[in-house]
Amino acid sequence: MQKENQSDPSGYFLIEDVFCNDLRDPDAVDYSEPIFDWLRSSEKEALEKWDWILSGPLQLKDKALLGDMKASHLPNFKAVDMHKIRFCDLSLRLGAGYMYCHQGNCKHLMVLRDMRLIHPEDEQNREAFPVLIFQLKTRFEKCSVCKICRATKVTVEDKWAQENPSYFCDNCYHLLHYNEDESLLYDDYAVYDYQHD
Repeated sequence: MQKENQSDPSGYFLIEDVFCNDLRDPDAVDYSEPIFDWLRSSEKEALEKWDWILSGPLQLKDKALLGDMKASHLPNFKAVDMHKIRFCDLSLRLGAGYMYCHQGNCKHLMVLRDMRLIHPEDEQNREAFPVLIFQLKTRFEKCSVCKICRATKVTVEDKWAQENPSYFCDNCYHLLHYNEDESLLYDDYAVYDYQHD
């Protein structure tokens, strides 16, 4: 996204009724503000939608367990700067769905599955948290032709490539796709820069 000049540093977490806006970058935009504007200007419509959400299939199960608790008002949404709030300041529920939104409209659902109390074998220094417990290993593809160098290009629907998609180092890509006079041999395929998987 940064390479294509389409990166948007804005984003937020919606946890319960709190928008935790990521405004650390000076170019970041408060994504929650248009939502608050809509809530203020369309309160009746927002309340109808909220009641519809509360009458959904998951809520029917809750009503069966807890009884009818029809909401007559919208939650008291508020916004905070993400970098100024801590987890202990938020209300969190196990199994509840929370949302992370970034790049304008790219939304991810998050569910807290596990939580436990600290014990003596854990890191006792609060400043050391959050503790990283898993790190995905970056995987680099090798060139499909020489099988030695790291790939820098990937092609799709390339008629002279043995695989689809096919990975190339700079040298092999150039040898397969260009004439001696540096003209492209054919262009009926898609080519992209390749970083890693």
